[in-house]
Amino acid sequence: MTSDRQADYVLAAVAALGPHDVSRRHADSLRRRCQAQLQTRPTRTVVSRGVDRTALQRFIGPALGSAWCLAYLVEVIRRAVAAYGF
Repeated sequence: MTSDRQADYVLAAVAALGPHDVSRRHADSLRRRCQAQLQTRPTRTVVSRGVDRTALQRFIGPALGSAWCLAYLVEVIRRAVAAYGF
């Protein structure tokens, strides 16, 4: 019974959250900057990299990315367990 009340409280708190967005001026400024970057970026030809990829690109980068994702997932699960009291 207590967990139902707690769940209702959590859901009510989430429902009470209002939308949040950037200001119109900031959005327009960001859009102009992005368009300027896209227009001034030179076109590049794609060069095929065969076996000359460095260890950073092949192993270390993906390993760090995977570790970051795993840490994020563990934290999400930990907070969900704390919020719902399992």
